[in-house]
Amino acid sequence: MNFLLNVDSGYGDNLVFGGQVVLIGIVTVFAVLGVLWACLTVFKLVFHDMPAKRTSKIVPDTTVREEVAAPVVYSNNDEEIVAVIAAAIAMAESESQGAKFRVVSFRRK
Repeated sequence: MNFLLNVDSGYGDNLVFGGQVVLIGIVTVFAVLGVLWACLTVFKLVFHDMPAKRTSKIVPDTTVREEVAAPVVYSNNDEEIVAVIAAAIAMAESESQGAKFRVVSFRRK
């Protein structure tokens, strides 16, 4: 128990040195964070208006654009949907077995 009370044996020096290292480390981290924050602030001030300047130089497009038509749904027949799903499943199964499968489209007139 005598070694805990004796500060001159080196324990106190080690604690002081450890405290100094921790303090220097914390100050270094916050100093680097401050420098990064300052750099980002300067970049924001310098480069903030660049996209606005860049878009003002672009000439607006005056051509008329045609609207894209929505896909046409030919039928709401559930039997057709079931047939398409069955054909997709059969094709997926045939690919794993090495057999060739071809989906052919039939339309009613």
